[in-house]
Amino acid sequence: MTDNDATDASLIKASSLLRESSERLADGAETDTVPRLLAEAARCYDAVAGKLSADDAETAASIAVGRSAIAALALQQCALDELDCDWSWTDGTDGPYLGDMAEYDEDGLSEELAARAIEAARAALDADPGDPLVPLHLGHALCWSGDRDGAVAAYAEALRRDPGDHVARDSLAELGEEVPEEDDFDGTESPDRRYAFALVREDARISNSEWSSTACVFGSVDAARRDADETLKSCDNGGFDPEDLPTMLKLTLEIHRPGQLITRFPVEPLDASFLVDWSGLPESEPLDPPLPPGRPVRIDGETCFHGGPR
Repeated sequence: MTDNDATDASLIKASSLLRESSERLADGAETDTVPRLLAEAARCYDAVAGKLSADDAETAASIAVGRSAIAALALQQCALDELDCDWSWTDGTDGPYLGDMAEYDEDGLSEELAARAIEAARAALDADPGDPLVPLHLGHALCWSGDRDGAVAAYAEALRRDPGDHVARDSLAELGEEVPEEDDFDGTESPDRRYAFALVREDARISNSEWSSTACVFGSVDAARRDADETLKSCDNGGFDPEDLPTMLKLTLEIHRPGQLITRFPVEPLDASFLVDWSGLPESEPLDPPLPPGRPVRIDGETCFHGGPR
């Protein structure tokens, strides 16, 4: 394994740990293990940073974004578990109310975590100027802390980067700001991002009337295809009938390129073998410039971590 391979593997491992932390907080399951997962992710980033060359700006940016995500998730875990704050940021549809820290945290348990989240987000703010993830981290931490003006500026920056981010839009409205209309955004074109990437979106039925949506991003179409195939393979091993699959699980592979229309491929098995006809998928076309390994992105109001071992 080359040094570059080892670096990529560490960044992808860190991303998988962040994804697992986020999912546990969203599901309200084993949330007491989240600090351990975040500490392991931090060690991955520290190991990469210790070998970083001065001219490797992309890897430095990935580390900064990852550290911002760690700090944001640590604050979230504290608010939910330690302070029992009814904050629905777990499902990505909401953020804190202004000054929630003063209401829920009389003992200041989250004060240091909030300061760390603000510091980490500011350090990563320009790491990926086309993605709204870090400004949203900053907005939530500032809003929690009671800094209205700072939160407004951060949420406005997130919305500028992605006019379709409903969380940034709703957070601004909650703070009493006039929010631009969304008429010019229809979700068919990628926002003004720096990178191309593939995305596998998984919609799973959780009740008769509710679906849960998750998505992972990949730096190549081939890697995304393999992930979709593995998901279908797990359905096959789990005894699913392919005919019943559309009522339980919907998979879509998306290709995002800067300034171009999003290309979507519904992932539908041909028969009981759970094999998919991928003949129309442009696997040989490189994604240029590719999303750096381990880099999370935020799209459609949802944080998507880099795909890796589940």
